[in-house]
Order: sequence, then structure tokens, then C-alpha cells
Amino acid sequence: MNIGNTIKSYVGAWLASEGRQNLARTRAEVARKIKRKPREILYFHRADDPYSQLMVQVLPDLAERFDVRIRPLVVERLPANMYPDPQRYEAYSIIEATRLARLYGLGFPSSATVPDRLAVGMANRQLAKMQNDPNFFSVAEEVGSALWQQDIKAVRGLCVAADLDENLLGQNEKLLSKLGHYASGNIYYDGEFYPGLDRLDHLERRLNRLGIGDGEVHFELHRLWRYGLENLDRSVSGRTLELFFSVRSPYSYIALHLASDFANASGVRLKLKPVMPMVMRGLPVPAAKRRYIFTDAAREARVESIPFGRVVDPLGEATNRAMALGFRLAEDGEDLAFFKAFTRSVWAEGIDGASDAGIRKILEKAGIAPAKAAGAMPRDVWQPIAERNRQMMLMNGSWGVPTFRIGTETLWGQDRMWAIVEALKQQ
Repeated sequence: MNIGNTIKSYVGAWLASEGRQNLARTRAEVARKIKRKPREILYFHRADDPYSQLMVQVLPDLAERFDVRIRPLVVERLPANMYPDPQRYEAYSIIEATRLARLYGLGFPSSATVPDRLAVGMANRQLAKMQNDPNFFSVAEEVGSALWQQDIKAVRGLCVAADLDENLLGQNEKLLSKLGHYASGNIYYDGEFYPGLDRLDHLERRLNRLGIGDGEVHFELHRLWRYGLENLDRSVSGRTLELFFSVRSPYSYIALHLASDFANASGVRLKLKPVMPMVMRGLPVPAAKRRYIFTDAAREARVESIPFGRVVDPLGEATNRAMALGFRLAEDGEDLAFFKAFTRSVWAEGIDGASDAGIRKILEKAGIAPAKAAGAMPRDVWQPIAERNRQMMLMNGSWGVPTFRIGTETLWGQDRMWAIVEALKQQ
């Protein structure tokens, strides 16, 4: 590996480290105290975001449990380049919100469909007027409930006609972008983002460490699936769990290792479906999104005790070599061991997957004879298979990796092991 990649891998390890995170948090806390500012959480709300509808139901309780002020800010337009397949994302997010609402006992209609656009505009403007109103969250929940049930009459009754400075929505959107994110249903607290219910556990732990909370974590998803395994009927053994992933996705790296643990514990058969990275398919990932994904994957990996940070980006030749070898090794049932070793090597151990030496190390770590590197599958053979995997993922309703498929359920994200358990119980 060249010196440049070595330096980058150590810089990545520092940026991903808990030490760097804790230092940044300490600096933010010291700066707040010097300025004598109260602890304030910014919450970015969008009326037609199903995750926002869930957030407004839990944030008042969060404010009571912790000594913080929550300031809502309404946004309307999100940057289109952050969402490569907005229609699939929108459809999936509604299904996912229904699933999360059921898990946490929150309100979200199972029959929800994409809200009326005119009603959404009315709702966003009404709520933007109420950003400083103490009743914001209760009104936002009521308006959102009407929107998701297509009750246009109720929306009109709740959204009284009044002047609104249209610049307000734009200012909030610019602030979200300036702070470094792009999604609604999102919390920002002193340098870090916590989008949706899925990341509230990180915020809860942070605030508890400051000694300003109740010491509890109410939104713990990471361990939930392990508890669920204890009550999982052994008849699920032999069922097939498909995993669509990319070796260039840090979330896929985490998903591979969690799915492997899940398969070992449950007896479920894990079937790997590698796909090409977005960038290698001509879909660039904006810098702000890359930065957030890296730091978020780092904290997600820490919670799961998975090493992360010493990265040698596998974009390009490393991905090609991984795909060529992985598809070939699948014929011998060695693809899981290989892809686990490969992703850990490039995302956590500073090993260059594009070099012969790197590939030898990876095969040795996987317990696979290094001589098998010579039997890599030709590109004109494996590329069509990878594309078929991608098309299958799209047909199942997902746009990106990692995506799980269990029975008729499609689940997106490395943090959906708990939903896999639920799907196995219901099918």
C-alpha cells in the first residue's frame, strides 16, 4: 500500500474514533458554557415526512426526560441529489414508518399514502408560523395525522389562512445544509445529527453522560434483535435471508457481520447478493452525505463492537477484484467468509483490496487458500450477475444497500435486524 493510502487510513481511524467524538463533544460543551447558552436541540420537521410524524410524538417526552430545549424548524424542499431514487424512498419510508409506529406504540395509519401536495404546502406553512409556539408538537402531530389519512378538510381547518414570510422555510433549509445534513425528521445537537427514531439512542447516551438525563435509553434498537432471538421459534431454521450489499458501503460492512451473527444464532440461511457501488454506476454521492455516512457508520459500528475507521477506499479496482473473487468463491460456499474479511480489511484494518498483497492477506484472514485468487471470475461473467442482483433489489422496492429480503418483507439498513426477527415470527 502506498504512503498516501496509509496516511489516509490513519486519519480515517482518528476521525471515526470515540476519542475524536468525545473531544468534539467536550469542546462544544465548553463553548456553550463560555457563551452561557442553554442546551438547545434543533429539530428539522417536514409535514410530508413519515419519520417526522413519528418524531413529533416522542420529542415532548424527550424534552421532559432531559434538561434540554427543543427548537423546531420547518423545512419543505430537500436537495434532490441526496436521493437517487426518490419515488422508491418515499414509498418505502411510509411502510417503514408503519413498522416503527407499531414497534413503539405510536400513531401512524397503516393505510397511509403519499399526502396531497397542496395540503402539504398548507401544513408546512402553518407549522412554520408556529415554530416558537409551545403547542407546536401537538399541532404538528394533529396536522400530520390528517395529512396521512388524506383528510383534506381537517387539514384546511387546522391550517388557518395567514401571512407567512416564504423566506423562513428557505432559511431553515439553508441552516440544515450549513450544519451538514440534508434530511428532515432530524435532530441536531452541538455538532452531531440524529435523524429519526433510529438514532435517538445515541443522543440519549450522550445526554446521560452529561448527567442531565434519567439514565435510560428508550430507543435501543441495536440489541433488540438479540433479545428477539431468544423467543424465536426454531422452525425458522433453514429459511433464507437475502442480503443485497456493496463492498464500498460502510453500512454493508456492518450488515454483513451482523447478518452472519444472526444466521449463526438462528439457523437462517444467509444468501449474499452483491451489487456494484452507486458511484461506479454513475451516481455520485455528495460530499455532505459522504461525511455524515462515515461518522454515523462509525458510531453504529462502536455500538455493535465492530472495528471501523482505518479505511482504504475500495472504489474502483478493489471493488472489481472483490466482485470477481466473491462470485467465484460463492460456488464453493466461501463467499460469506471472503466478503466479511474483505470489508473488514478495507473498512477497519487499512488493507488495500486493489493490490495482490492485500488480496492475499484478505484470503488468509478468511481462511481461504491464497491460490484461489488466480481463479477470479471474468468481468463479463460477474457483471451481469451483479446487475441482476440490483434489478432484483429494485423490484423488491429498495433503491440502495444494505437491503434485506426475508419472505415478502424488504428491509433497508444495517439496523433492521430486529425487523427481520419480527418478519420471521409473522410469516
